[in-house]
Order: sequence, then structure tokens, then C-alpha cells
Amino acid sequence: MNNLRMKKAGSALLAGGMIALAMPGIGIGPLVFLCLVPLFFSMEKGRGFLPGFLAGTVFFAVDLRWLLALNRFTPLAIPGYLLLVGYLATHLGLFGLTVVWLKKPGREWTILILAPGCYTLLEMLRAHGPLGIGFCALYQSLYHLPSLIQLTAIAGPWAITAAIVFINASLYLAVRKRPRYLLAGITMIGLLAAFSLLPDTEDEDSLSVAVISSSVSQEMKLNEQNLDPLLKRYVKLGEEAKSYRPDLIIFPESILPGHILQDTRLLNAFQDLATTAGARVLFGTGDVRRGEIYNSVVLISPAGEVSGVYDMVHPVPFGEYIPARGLFEWIGLVPLTGTFLPQDLATGEGFEPIDDIGALICFESTFPITTRRLTANGARLLVAVTNDAWFAKSPEPKSHFAAAVFRAVESRRTLIQAANGGLSGIVDPRGR
Repeated sequence: MNNLRMKKAGSALLAGGMIALAMPGIGIGPLVFLCLVPLFFSMEKGRGFLPGFLAGTVFFAVDLRWLLALNRFTPLAIPGYLLLVGYLATHLGLFGLTVVWLKKPGREWTILILAPGCYTLLEMLRAHGPLGIGFCALYQSLYHLPSLIQLTAIAGPWAITAAIVFINASLYLAVRKRPRYLLAGITMIGLLAAFSLLPDTEDEDSLSVAVISSSVSQEMKLNEQNLDPLLKRYVKLGEEAKSYRPDLIIFPESILPGHILQDTRLLNAFQDLATTAGARVLFGTGDVRRGEIYNSVVLISPAGEVSGVYDMVHPVPFGEYIPARGLFEWIGLVPLTGTFLPQDLATGEGFEPIDDIGALICFESTFPITTRRLTANGARLLVAVTNDAWFAKSPEPKSHFAAAVFRAVESRRTLIQAANGGLSGIVDPRGR
């Protein structure tokens, strides 16, 4: 009996490791089509919560290892990381519990419906609410295979997750029951590929864009004494960009340790760039209004006027705001919350484009709801500005850019990402 339990635990741990290997941080994408097979074996003739939890612990611990880079800023990063891994692993535990509970003896084929439905629903749920996280979604493993993700444009990215789990379930049944189930998995892969035959969307307008990509360390960016050197650096990069005669110049998120909209000298530098280049200039900055702090994107017109400001709607939990701060303070943790994050980031009023540009700030690009609302409100171009220098020399930039690929495909819009300390690039409406 103990030997059997050890084998089941080993299979669950193997499944978690395989999922992590398939994700963007490591990038063995095709492995995602069989990573859950060991988990299905571990859930046989027993309870499903523990195998799912074990698999989830390995998966999230490996895939979110980049969070440990925050330890250089606060010792709370390690316990926070462990708590997050445990919380997320519970979702896979619930997946195993639900599948085992609902599966009918003698009707194993029902796993082809139960497993995709349960896994996808739980993946969607963990991306919602105050603790929502858009990373670690199974569909992101296929970001570098555009021919298999075009269904996203019709049914959303979680349809890709459901298809992946279906393929895994069919392989499990093919090994355990009858080889004919393999045909179901092959058919699903064929269906995913068939959506790549959809016609391309036609862009009526062409746009020349200059993307300013930088590698300023977070330590340097947080130091206000570096304001002038950083301003000179970005102005110089903007001047270089002018030689390409762009229509739009894009800078990353929160580029200076200062509030550009509140400092005439700083704002004038970017207004001058816009007027001399004859181009729109977009940049990220922190902003203070009525005593509240915002993470914002600003667009300057070719005439040097502020065309609009977008304020971040979906800040990072425990990074830019503390969920249920009042509860923590009520139980006597005021010194802890005050030291960790003295003031919550204020949120914007909604996902409204600036002119025709839908702006996504950092964490927001990991959620499908952002692009759905921005495009519904008239965005024709998507721009993601981010500062990934918090996670220097980690896999986080790859995971972040993988999410951006799906934001482009699901909205059928070109997406441009400008990053500091991360990956900058352009993704076309088909994820290329």
C-alpha cells in the first residue's frame, strides 16, 4: 500500500514538473500535450485532492520562481511566495477532487468532458477577484506556436486551455483503456490547427513606431537622485528615435523616479520631443492627484499637448495595493502593512483608450478582460508598457511577453510592448 502511495505521489510530482517545463519560462511547449497524463494516473482509485495539490505545488513553485527576485527589496518576498504557491496549488487540488468525485465507474470517457471543464473553470477563477493572477495559465505554453492558438480570436484563450486538457485526457484513456481514444486527441490538435486557416484581418492604416526599450535597474530607478541622469538617457533615446521619422514613440512604464505630469521641466522634455519629431509620444509615469497615487500612461500629441491619460485599473495585489487592508489593520497589523506598502495605488475609472490606443500597464496585460474592454471601447492599437526590472535576470519577462501574444490574438489587434528590464517587441494580430 505504501509503495502504491509513493508511486502516485511520484506521478503527481512528475506532472507538476512537466507542466512547469512546458511554460514560457522554460519553454518546452509541446510537452503541455502530455503533462497531465501522470496526474490522471495518480488520481486512479483514490482521492484526487492530494495528487492535484502535489502537482500544483511543483508547478507553481517552479513557474513563479521569479518572485524570489523580490527578496532583494523585502524579506517578506519568501513567505509571500510560499503562501501564493500554496494558495494556487489548492486550485489543482480542487481539480483532482472534482474529477475523481464526478467520474462515474465504467464510464471513464466522461473524463474527456469533466477534466477540460473543471481545469478551465478553475484557471479562470484564479484570474479573477482581488487575488487574481494571470500568469501560469496553461494556454500560455503555446505562445510561440501561432498556428495552434487562433481559436483564441473566436472563443478566448481559455478555450486553448480546455483543448490542451482534452488532449491530455485522451492520451491517458488511450494508454489506460483503448488506443482509439488517441484519435480524439489527434482530432483536437487538427481542429486547433484548422483555425489557422482563418483569413488575416486587413489593417487599413500603416504606422511607423519607435519603441524605446531600456535596461535600467530597479534600484537605480527607485533612487530620486538618478532623476536627471535618467531623464538625459531617455531624451537621448528619443532623439535617436526621431531619425526614423516615426508616427509614434513609445517609452516603458514609470520611466523616471518623478511625477512627470506634476513637474513642468520633465513634461516639457517629452512635449519638445513630440513637437520636434512631429510624432505622438506615449510614456508611463507615476502620478499624484488629490493625495492619491496612480500608475499612469500619458499620450502627447504632435502639437505637444497632453491628448489623454490612462490610469491603471488592475494593480498588482500585495505589490501595488493590499487586498482587505482594513482587515489586516483591524487585527493589529498596521506596522506590517505600513512598512510593506504605506499607501495603496488608486485605480482608474475603466479601460478607456487614449485616442485610438488601448494602453495596458504591466500586470494588466496578463488578463483577457483588459483587451476585450479596450477594443470594445474603440482601441485600434494595443500598447503594453511594463517595468520588469523588479525581476532582473529571471524567467518573468518571457512569461509576461507570452501573455501579450494572446492579448493580440484574442482582439485581432497589433500589440506593441515597451519594457524596461524585459522584452520589448511587436505582435501582429495572429500572434507572430
